Amino acid sequence: MTSRLPLVSIGIPTYNRVDLLKRSIESALNQDYESIEIIISDNASKDVTAEICYNYSKKNAQITFIPNLINHGSTANFSKVLNNAKGQYFMWLGDDDWIDPTYVSRCVVLLEGNKALSLVSGMPRYYRGCKKIYDGKVFNLLSDFPWSRVLSYYWNVSDNGMFYGLMRTQQIKQLKMKNTIGGDWLLIAEIAFFGKVLALRDFAVHRELGGATLSYKKIASTLGLSSLHGLFPMTSIACATFSDVINSPTYKMRPPFERILVGFAIFVVIIIKSLVIYPKAVIRHLKFLGLGSKKSL
Repeated sequence: MTSRLPLVSIGIPTYNRVDLLKRSIESALNQDYESIEIIISDNASKDVTAEICYNYSKKNAQITFIPNLINHGSTANFSKVLNNAKGQYFMWLGDDDWIDPTYVSRCVVLLEGNKALSLVSGMPRYYRGCKKIYDGKVFNLLSDFPWSRVLSYYWNVSDNGMFYGLMRTQQIKQLKMKNTIGGDWLLIAEIAFFGKVLALRDFAVHRELGGATLSYKKIASTLGLSSLHGLFPMTSIACATFSDVINSPTYKMRPPFERILVGFAIFVVIIIKSLVIYPKAVIRHLKFLGLGSKKSL
């Protein structure tokens, strides 16, 4: 039975995550879908993360462990697990996150049943420890027109939980993940250009707050970018998006003037979001850190 099922690759890029990595790996191993390979790439961790990964790979043939002798940065580490994927379908899983046991099987059924879909994801839920903080935003991109899906994506995206959805490996391997704040936005927008995107609420990817999700300053530092990117993240994303729409091979099939027009429209959308949505996100994170109450000021 297993051989008849399409192989699904789950990529777990990791770095210094000894405390939560086991939970992530176990959630991948405990899927009710049998045909799974798990690729773990350790970015030269300074703790015993590599030892944990090696022990898991020795005990389970589904797991491929890739140790890195030097830290190549988070973007390269995310790319490495994808480049080593052999499955028909692929998804990333954060090394401090976990997925419901039905996550893969539910996504595979939908992708197999509708060739127009490029990505299927579940509900993103955000936690600190065992306490749920909030549910992420869920939206669908089901227009028949590629540019409409891309524009709708940039208008709706916030926490971008669908980055951890299941995708067609052949499509995702055509793309290059950019080393910039919002690089995950750029990648999922290109996936949406390829095909439709569906997100459901009845199964979930559970995401731990406190790592790179905590602040744009931390993200900029992790990516090796200047502090200005962390101080003005939405402007950084807007500029990167405009450049991507103009220069990415994904969009090059469209006429130059059309790409410039769409790129400018997306730039404006993101700047508007920065004025409306980003301040609310800042307040939410301050409350999460315990700095948003009058008592703490």
